[in-house]
Order: sequence, then C-alpha cells, then structure tokens
Amino acid sequence: MSGKPRWWPLLVTNFLGVFNDNYLKTLACFIAVSWVGTEYEAPLVSLAAGSLVVPYVFLSPLAGRWAVVFNKLSVVRIAKLAEVPIMLLASAGFLVHSVTLVMVSILLMGVQSSLFSPSKYGLIRDIGGQENITFGTGNMEMVSFLGMITGTMMASFLAQSVPAWGLSLTFMAIAAGGWVSSLSIRAKETPPEENDRTIRPILFMVQSIGQARKYRGLNRVILALSVFWLIAGMIQMTLLVYCRRNLGMSDLETGFVLTAAAVGTGMGCFFSGIVSEKVDNRLLVPLSGLSITLLFLFMYFFPVRGFFFGFLFFITGILCGFYKVPFDAAIIRKVPGRNLGHMLGYSNQMSFLFILAASAVFAIISRYAETRAVFLFLGTLMGLTTLFVVFSKYLWSTKQE
Repeated sequence: MSGKPRWWPLLVTNFLGVFNDNYLKTLACFIAVSWVGTEYEAPLVSLAAGSLVVPYVFLSPLAGRWAVVFNKLSVVRIAKLAEVPIMLLASAGFLVHSVTLVMVSILLMGVQSSLFSPSKYGLIRDIGGQENITFGTGNMEMVSFLGMITGTMMASFLAQSVPAWGLSLTFMAIAAGGWVSSLSIRAKETPPEENDRTIRPILFMVQSIGQARKYRGLNRVILALSVFWLIAGMIQMTLLVYCRRNLGMSDLETGFVLTAAAVGTGMGCFFSGIVSEKVDNRLLVPLSGLSITLLFLFMYFFPVRGFFFGFLFFITGILCGFYKVPFDAAIIRKVPGRNLGHMLGYSNQMSFLFILAASAVFAIISRYAETRAVFLFLGTLMGLTTLFVVFSKYLWSTKQE
C-alpha cells in the first residue's frame, strides 16, 4: 500500500463510540437509580451492562454479513449517523426521568455498536495494508480502553453537577463528532461480495467453526481470545466487590484501581502493536500469559493492599495488552478478502458469550467461596490457557488448510 497510512479518523471514530457507550451506561447507573430507588440498583446496573453486551451475541452474524456484502466505510458511517437519534432518545429519557427511555437507548447503542464492529475492525487492513495490521490493531485497542476509561470517569464527574439538558448536549456533541470523524476515513477496500451465510446465531456459530478450519489455527486463536475476555470480565467484577468489601476502599479508591488496570491495558495494547511485529509471538504471548498467571496467584496467596494492589493491576493490564493484541491481529492476518467480516463476527459472538459466562462464574464463586478465590481461579485458567497456546499448532500461521 503506497503512502503513509492515515489512522486518526478511524481511531477517533472508535474512541468516541466507545466513550459514548460507557458514558451513557455509567450515567444511567449513577442517575437513573435515584428515580427508581436503591432497592432496584443492582437490577438496573445489570440491565444497563447487559444491554450493551447481549446484542453482540445475537447480531454478530448479521454484522459479519454486512461487512461482506456492503462497503465497510458505508456501514461505519451509517452506524455513526444512527448514533445521533439514539442520543436524542437518551436525552429525552434524562430530561423526563424515564428509566424505560434510557434503557432502550442503551440497548440501541449496543445494537449499533455490534452491527458495525466487524466493518470497523475490517478497515484496519484496508487502511494500513498487511504490514501494518498489528500496529493498527494495537492502536484500535488502545483507544478503546481509553474511551472506556474517560467515558466512565466523565460520567462520574458530571452525574451530580450537570443538569439533564447539559448532559444531553454532551451526548449529541460526542455522537456528531463520531459521525464527522467517520467521514474522514480513507481506505482501499476490496469489492463487496454476494453472500448467503445464515444470520441465525446458533447455526452461524456452528457454520463458522467449520469455516474457520480453512485457516490454520483460527479456531484456536478465537478460543484463546474468548477465554481472555472471560478473564477480563471477571477482573472488572472482582475489583468492584473485592476493593470495597475486602480491602475497605472507598468508591473513589476503587475507581482508581479500575482506571489503573484499564490504563495499563491500553498502554500494553499500544506497545504490543509496535513490538509484536518485531518479536516472535510464540515467545511474547506465552511469556505474557505466564506472567499474568503468576500475578493472579501471588494476589491469592499473598494478599496486598493500597497502592501496591493498584500497581499490580496496572502491571497486569500492561501484560494483558501484550497478550491480547497478537491474537486480534492474527484473525485479521489469517483471513483474506471479504470473508474476514464473517470471522470477525464469529469472534465477537464467541467473545461476548464468554463475557456473559464470566458473570455466571463470578456469581458461583462469590456464593460458595470468598471473593479472593477468584484470583486463584483466574490464575489457574490463565495458566491452562497459556499451556494451550504453547502446545497449539499454527496459531501464527497465515497459510490456509
């Protein structure tokens, strides 16, 4: 690909989308609970979080098809334009104190995000070419975590100090900014293709498992990445409970620990995008996985507190970035042409199924053991996954079967 890749429009578009998702969800958790009473706090938080996740499970097949049969830039731009009326609906919900309108708007944001995700990530190769896949993927993941952090923090700062009309203006400004930045994306796409793949979720998954066998190691890559997302989901839930209940931290201190973990992950993704093209992933990924395993086991057997606890999760986040990005890049590198859209949809569906499973596993462990036992479970699972990675063939191969 000639010329220097122009990354910033795609990165800004991604950042603002993730920002708005987390900004809206967190504001709903902080503000809407006052409309319904504290006895409904837990169900409301669960509903808000689930509304952003569940669409990925059911709509990823359709999103994958759109990334194949349509121009990916058009899908991204239409999705970002659709964010504007969704934010209008959210604004109306906050103005009239309607939990229903706010929850519906969060669900619609989940639908919108899930439907253009394969197209968005599919543009990485179209913008940077084959040689810049890892760099582009690392930067996309970095701005995703940055958007999550800043969206959550901005909501916590503004929830009690800005009136509903002011929040509405921020919703609209962010949505409009995302659409404008999407208009500046430039990419060299392959022509759209005809496609008759099913969009029924269960059948799509079964067919995708078979289709992925054409690409050496792809099913193994997606499985390892999905387990990572189960671990990441459990980390977030564990910190929310463990920091306050076991370590006696305030909400602000807990927020700093969560931020440290997210900042570390974003940094790890950025640096992984730079170095993983220059080092052997057969060494980088297992070493990162082993280090994460040892950190989890250390936190179980040697409970730590205060600053050192937050620092350990900052380091864990960095290692997670180094571990994750090579798998994301491997999917894009392994699958040529438009079929990448289907495989990205399949990967999204699997990852979010594992994220949902994380909630169930966390609930079971919390019910029958102390919260600290989650670190033992995570360390064991990460260790087993690292062994799986070490002994799996063709994870980094780009040849088809």
